[in-house]
Amino acid sequence: MLTSSSVASHIVRGVVGAGLLSIALLYSSSLGWWAAIPAVGALLCFRGCPMCWTAGLIESVLDRKAKKSCDGSCGEG
Repeated sequence: MLTSSSVASHIVRGVVGAGLLSIALLYSSSLGWWAAIPAVGALLCFRGCPMCWTAGLIESVLDRKAKKSCDGSCGEG
């Protein structure tokens, strides 16, 4: 559910989300309520909380490994 199409895109979303979260936390005293804008952007990039992003990264990596190890008969019963 939280899996991205690729691990690289998932990591890019995490880096952007971490940057936005850092901006929101570092400048919250000077920006006031305007700091909520990068905080919401971070939540959108993470697709929830940072733990949700981490769980999605693990799912993406495991999904990628499963697809690589499959010889074409994995989905057949």
